[in-house]
Amino acid sequence: MNGVSMMKDALNIAHWFANRLQLSKSLSDQAKLQKLLFFSWLIHYANHKNSLFKDEFCAFENGPVVWDVLYMPPHDYDKLLSSPLPEYTAEEINSLELTFEIFGDAECDELIELSHESPAWNKYYHESKIHDNDVFTGAYDREKQIIPKNELNVELRMIKNLLFAHKNKEELGY
Repeated sequence: MNGVSMMKDALNIAHWFANRLQLSKSLSDQAKLQKLLFFSWLIHYANHKNSLFKDEFCAFENGPVVWDVLYMPPHDYDKLLSSPLPEYTAEEINSLELTFEIFGDAECDELIELSHESPAWNKYYHESKIHDNDVFTGAYDREKQIIPKNELNVELRMIKNLLFAHKNKEELGY
């Protein structure tokens, strides 16, 4: 690569999880995929100090999501799953495997609940709600749903603590 690393997009990372976990286009599988993207990004950043993918997270009702993955048509999703996996760096594989090891067996609802611990998600989810005369209209301001990655500091501290506990689980008595 001539010393220049090409940052992947979230679809490349989603492809790995969808393939590994045989995730369908069902709502629960797609919600799980979204949370795995969120946690893998946090794990990768915590361990390697760089972004796993270039896409932004958006604050939706069930937690942080990536639009391009969320709104992928079923036909495109099937095509993604049937295509060969892209090449991943050793750092990327490490982050994906670690995310799979920690969160791969979790149920969709558990992952949604964990993602709701994110202060940045909470802030942007509530700030993006559109109100008319102080009444929530049921609509959201898409621009205000974007969660700046530089505001995920609390989440990164939480993930670092989780990674420490995971690495030292035997010594900690887990």
